[in-house]
Amino acid sequence: MNKFLKISFTIILASSMLACVGNEEANTKTSEKEALPAKNYTPPPSEASKGMHKNAQWYTGTLKFYNLEGGFYGFTGENGELLLPLNLGNEFKQNGAKIKLYGYIDHDIMTIQMWGSAFHVLDAELLEKGSSIDDKSM
Repeated sequence: MNKFLKISFTIILASSMLACVGNEEANTKTSEKEALPAKNYTPPPSEASKGMHKNAQWYTGTLKFYNLEGGFYGFTGENGELLLPLNLGNEFKQNGAKIKLYGYIDHDIMTIQMWGSAFHVLDAELLEKGSSIDDKSM
């Protein structure tokens, strides 16, 4: 009986170790996929040469003002992805504006808005103006 317990314990331990190794490989493959930029969203040569961030890419979409949790601007990409621009310049903060953002998603940040993915803006371009928000009327 004692020999049976030792063999069982060894098999369970070995299985657990193999499961951990398998998960580590799966996590590595997932992070490699996330690091690849999406098609048609390549950074301009000037930004890429600076090496600002290895996962930075361009997103095109619409900026909208949401009057929740004190009010914030949320970005909805053409692909439907929701981004919360963390350091977007005031000149771009226009409700309904079509903009192009260059930056990266930061999965290690939590916000009070709990809307979209936190996004560090490294560069932005205004494609089409939107309307301004009058804070006194909100």
